[in-house]
Amino acid sequence: MNTQSLKVPNDLSEIRLSDYQKFVKIAEKDQETDFLHKKMIEIFCHIPLDQVSTYSFNSVRKVIEVLTNMLEQKPKLKTTLKIHDKDYGFIPKLDDMSFGEYADLDILIADWETMDQAMAVLYRPITNKFKNKYLIEDYDSDKTAYMGNITLDYVFGALFFLKNLNQELSKHILHYSAKMSNKLTRAQKDHFLSNMDSGHPFTQLQKVTY
Repeated sequence: MNTQSLKVPNDLSEIRLSDYQKFVKIAEKDQETDFLHKKMIEIFCHIPLDQVSTYSFNSVRKVIEVLTNMLEQKPKLKTTLKIHDKDYGFIPKLDDMSFGEYADLDILIADWETMDQAMAVLYRPITNKFKNKYLIEDYDSDKTAYMGNITLDYVFGALFFLKNLNQELSKHILHYSAKMSNKLTRAQKDHFLSNMDSGHPFTQLQKVTY
């Protein structure tokens, strides 16, 4: 059977976070390549698993190539989105995050199983908007929206934005620590560096794999 009638997504905006979470959960448990390729087509193309086996090897290979290239995209941050006719906005100022927001996000963002909850911390209902600026609802862990249906362009965009932010912050921290090292005793250096490591924003983000 050929794949001409198969709808193959080629952009992250065509993949829901919930589908990607489903695939990652399987991939973490099963490393057998052929099976993972079948599951990838089943989940992202929305067809029965047994139907995948009816396609030719070359057809499957081409579909997998398209899907793999798609998942390697690195989109830019999208600051606003719409869910059920309600506008949501990315946290306008990360520096103004509460300790509760930071603590929850640092844990949730480390695991794809809870990535929808992490996105609910980052994207919240817009309460006021003026031109390109907006305000969002205060964070309440008991009243977050379900984000499993948002698409991967939003998710990957947010994650790459935070990782790049972390890398820039790391450069500044290392530069600052180098300047400070000339002024500190050995005991002071050890104490300073240990505090720097433990206090690095979004430390759990480094564990996220794509």
